Amino acid sequence: MKPMNRISKTLVFFLGLTYLAVAGVAQTEDWKREDTTEISWGKRKLIIISDEDGKRVEIKKHQEERDYEYEYESDENRRYSQDNNDENREDTPRRQKKSDVDLLGLDLGITNYYVDGVFGTDAASPQLALPDVRPGSHVALHFLPTTVGLIGRGVNLKSAVTIDWNNYYYQHNLTMLDRQEQVVFDSTGTNFSKNKLTTRYVQIPLLLNINTDPRGDEGVSISFGVYGGILWKAWTKQVSDEFGKVKVDGTYNLNPIRYGLMARLDFKWFDIYANYNLSTLFADGKDPATQTFMAGINIIDF
Repeated sequence: MKPMNRISKTLVFFLGLTYLAVAGVAQTEDWKREDTTEISWGKRKLIIISDEDGKRVEIKKHQEERDYEYEYESDENRRYSQDNNDENREDTPRRQKKSDVDLLGLDLGITNYYVDGVFGTDAASPQLALPDVRPGSHVALHFLPTTVGLIGRGVNLKSAVTIDWNNYYYQHNLTMLDRQEQVVFDSTGTNFSKNKLTTRYVQIPLLLNINTDPRGDEGVSISFGVYGGILWKAWTKQVSDEFGKVKVDGTYNLNPIRYGLMARLDFKWFDIYANYNLSTLFADGKDPATQTFMAGINIIDF
């Protein structure tokens, strides 16, 4: 029995060792698999991966890398295509709008006139004498100035609704009388520091515009045409030490209708204009025959 027991013990011992060896090998293989996973995880971290599922993350990352490379190449291609398009666009004329509408235009200049065909005044009407140059004697506000393209943007029509002020600063101490058969001035012996007649017309210009550089501001823009309007209001204003400021509304035999010629020149930042009234300042039959002209600079583009 003893040998048998000895054999049984030996067999059990041997089987135990075998089990321990197999278990050890299995544990080692499990450890290696875990280690491999950890190493793979480290590699994934090197390529900026963060997730708990090794396989999923690895596959996802490789796919993301491919997507990233594709997107990067696509971005480069898009940028390259965009650059090419920009270069080509520079050589291709832009599609121009047919019309533009702005909010406001402003002219500021001087006013004077011809009396019976003579600049300034002559011996027949010395009471109408004005300063040769009086800045601010003409002001025009152009509302909703509109440009309509006729041929591209090189040839256009321009128009607006204009409120036009003319200030006639008289040099002599005379008072213009209203509701008279003719233009009448009266001398009161008062010295005026300011003595002027102001007219306000509502008018509409219609101009043909030629622009030598429709795509930019390097060219010259020339506009010329006609305008017409009606008298809105008129008044005289006198300032003296004796009476202070006196303002009197009236019609003063002014022409209720105005029409004339207009020309404008725009070059970069330098814009000028000139208007000439074909209609007389005073109504027909109300002497003297007077044609007004205005000239100045364009403060806000029209």
